[in-house]
Amino acid sequence: MAETPDGMEKSEQPTGKKLGDARDRGLVAKSVDLTSAAVLLFGGLIVFGFGNSLSAQLMAFMKQLIINAPGVVLNEENIPHYYGQLAGLLGIILLPILFLIAGIALIAEVRQVGFHFASKKFTEGLNIAQMFNVFGGIKKMLFSSRSFFELGKSIVKLLIIGTVLYTVLDKRIEGIVGISSKPYQEIGAFMVSITTELLWKIGLAYLAIALGDYYFQKWKFNEDQKMTKREVKDESKQSEGDPQIKQRIRALGRQRLKKIMLMRTKQADVVITNPTHYAVALAYKQESMSAPLVLAKGSDYLALKMREIAKDNKVPIVENPPLARALYAACEPDQEIPEKLFKAVAEVLAYIYRLKK
Repeated sequence: MAETPDGMEKSEQPTGKKLGDARDRGLVAKSVDLTSAAVLLFGGLIVFGFGNSLSAQLMAFMKQLIINAPGVVLNEENIPHYYGQLAGLLGIILLPILFLIAGIALIAEVRQVGFHFASKKFTEGLNIAQMFNVFGGIKKMLFSSRSFFELGKSIVKLLIIGTVLYTVLDKRIEGIVGISSKPYQEIGAFMVSITTELLWKIGLAYLAIALGDYYFQKWKFNEDQKMTKREVKDESKQSEGDPQIKQRIRALGRQRLKKIMLMRTKQADVVITNPTHYAVALAYKQESMSAPLVLAKGSDYLALKMREIAKDNKVPIVENPPLARALYAACEPDQEIPEKLFKAVAEVLAYIYRLKK
């Protein structure tokens, strides 16, 4: 299991934020061999697809040169002209092929890592000091685990491709030995046949190696990006906030809310209680309110403080447990009471008005 330089165990899978930061720095899991295999296979098919057209146009050009050879004067003025014609012909034929092969390489890269601009590659992804550390670079190149892996992979590729090459050539050895005695038309067909067989067999073998390398690179990248429990905890704090700070903020919010509830209790017309568990402070101004308004409500300790504030400020306190529970459950501060409680509250208010008179 991977470890940090200070010996801490990387036991946790990388988070989305960790992987996103790695992509921004240009760190992704990809196999160069997979891109090379795609270019070898599909590029070879494209070349063979355009092969007849390429050879026909080159032969026509050479035929024109041979026919016009007696009248051709090679001098400083004509040589650039003929070179220009040949270069133009090759450009017309080869440029589409090169663009298609470049497109294959681009598609292979994008299919592996997606399309993403590494915005922090040159600001955070490069270690300038390490780039100029010659001895460190040599040590990393010769003695790192990645260097040994790449060396082993190169040996395996050489053995597999060499085996394929030997198998194909050994099967065609008689034709290769006697090729000089064949007509030139058969020589061309034979060379195309053997080249095609070598291309697709070596391409498939290379593709198998590349797929194995691709999955290894994904596994290795995931192992390198794994996190310690402490890193996961620190990242959670950074993204969501420190739980202790959030708890402190909630506590301050509750204290402020309690103060507001107690201040509003002074302005109430009546406080309806449970009598000990709930307290709801109501206000009703007939000329400005369509229904009684809940100014404050509280339970347990806050309900006790509301009753004390009400006594100190001579606000009437009415003990009505069913009504207190109903109001506490149905209403929030600054909210009018529901219509179903109008009658019960009206009776309480009427009782308070009679006491005042």
